[in-house]
Amino acid sequence: MSLTWSFWSRPGTINTPVHGSGFRLKMWGGFRLDWSKTKTIFIIVFLILDIFLLTLFINKYNESQYDFLGETKFEDQLQVDGIEYEQPLSKEPEKQPYINAITKAFTAEDIKDLKNQSVEIANSTTISSTFEDTEYVLSEKFKPEELTDFINKNVLKGDSYSFWGIDEEQQRILYYQNYKGKPIFKNINGELAIYFNEDRKIVSYTQTLMTDFEEFTEKKSVISPIQAVETLYDKDKLLPDSSIRTPEIGFYTLVPEAERQVLSPAWHFTVTRDGETEHHFVNAFEGNIIEFTNTEKEILE
Repeated sequence: MSLTWSFWSRPGTINTPVHGSGFRLKMWGGFRLDWSKTKTIFIIVFLILDIFLLTLFINKYNESQYDFLGETKFEDQLQVDGIEYEQPLSKEPEKQPYINAITKAFTAEDIKDLKNQSVEIANSTTISSTFEDTEYVLSEKFKPEELTDFINKNVLKGDSYSFWGIDEEQQRILYYQNYKGKPIFKNINGELAIYFNEDRKIVSYTQTLMTDFEEFTEKKSVISPIQAVETLYDKDKLLPDSSIRTPEIGFYTLVPEAERQVLSPAWHFTVTRDGETEHHFVNAFEGNIIEFTNTEKEILE
């Protein structure tokens, strides 16, 4: 066997005739590349990669099946305990952001267009207004839509609030500010309280307002309503023969500060049992139950 250099060979290529025909061995930096072995190595590497990806897929599928079976088993347990809910609880994940906002400092310019009422600004962040006489009288079986016109005409940015509840003893109707249609729960910095007298006539209101909302760039997946219900169940917040109304997602104050607040998504559940109503809240990111102070509970109830 003889080794010869060919004029068309690239540097480092050796032509070697075997049985009257030539083949080339490629020399790169002193190493000899055997394409047959190289191809085999690539096949093995890609085979290992395929096996790895298939394993990941199977594990992910099994986890989803376990979650599904777990949720199905939990729903069966709710039926055994006589715990009902108005409609099937969604298991579909959704994404929500953290948001922050500041408490608005009201100015004389803000209130100059509020007519037929006596308006004062307390501590720069609270509007306090009274009426000598109004045409708005609540029915004995109050419905929120009764005050839609009143709020739109007499309250600054009145359409920013959603109805929470009525307290007949304190003669007060409570609203909370919302963000993109979602309520900001129990936040005294975004609250509208309307008061009525013994004749059920509107006499005054107080208002606070948050502004300059900013969403954090990254949105995170929230837990599903059924997962939140399971948390309440595990913590003995749901008693047998309870009824869960349709849950709603909103925001609550995660980090309260003097001016700026960080708000986190939360699930709200209204639970009734033996004629009594309770409100439960679950952090929609972390899954922990949100416990209120006594003052906050009084506001909510």
